[in-house]
Amino acid sequence: MPECAGRPAGGIRFQVVSLLEIHLYFIGIPLLLVAVLAVLIWRHKGPHPAPYKLQEKWTHAPILWAASDRDVNVHAGHDTFSVGGGASGTW
Repeated sequence: MPECAGRPAGGIRFQVVSLLEIHLYFIGIPLLLVAVLAVLIWRHKGPHPAPYKLQEKWTHAPILWAASDRDVNVHAGHDTFSVGGGASGTW
């Protein structure tokens, strides 16, 4: 086998990775990332208002996304459905 520049004389040599390092890379680091994300997501962010209960009277102004009667039957430009046609338009 001819000698190549940058290649050791005995052939290709690999650095041995221990079993502990493999477990650290594939199990330890992902678990650490999950733990950090869980702490960031579930940390307490201060006082929260008491939840609304259905027995209580609603005292707030109407909510922007609440449905109103005038918009219930409005469609986004749809016309009556006509059966027939297809990709070519001739069935």
